[in-house]
Amino acid sequence: GFFRLGASFAADGNIVTSDLNFLRIFPSRTADEIDMGVIRLAPGADINAVQTALKTRLNENINVFTYKELVDFEQGYWKNRTPIGFIFGFGTIMGLVVGMVIVYQILFTDITNHLNEFATLKAMGYSHGYFVKVVFASAFFLAVLGFVPGFGLAYCLYKVAESATFLPMPMSEAKVITVFLFILSMCAAAGLLAMRKLKAANPADMF
Repeated sequence: GFFRLGASFAADGNIVTSDLNFLRIFPSRTADEIDMGVIRLAPGADINAVQTALKTRLNENINVFTYKELVDFEQGYWKNRTPIGFIFGFGTIMGLVVGMVIVYQILFTDITNHLNEFATLKAMGYSHGYFVKVVFASAFFLAVLGFVPGFGLAYCLYKVAESATFLPMPMSEAKVITVFLFILSMCAAAGLLAMRKLKAANPADMF
């Protein structure tokens, strides 16, 4: 059958060849030097039992992974042990910080411009909890209004990067939900910081 095999962070491309051709291409390597082996199990075989049996029989320096464990191992390596993983993580944190500062400035300015209105509502008997709901509602709308165009732009950039680098960059539902939750948390934190300005809304200052 056919399968897709594209580029990766480590190489611009891959080649699949037989063991004999591999030794012809790399004469310095020997048939005893094996970097990775793939085992296909019979239908109905217990993967965990086979994995345990292989670990007991093979050298302790040899890792025996299931498919999911291998994927997690590779992702962990690129995220935690390489400069590119640090750069991606640092960029994500900086994006959250900058986004929170921008949302904070928007909410803070909005509260400042309507401070007299908040003071009037306080004088009319509205509780502090009501103002908290108003600020959080504003933060929620900012999160939604920022997420929708941001998602569209990110999707287009994903496709451009995927076609330029030949690296698979799927926009999965889990990734979209995770980003939206991060945006909600960021806006909620900005709302908490901006709510301190509500304490300055004193009805007595209006007279």
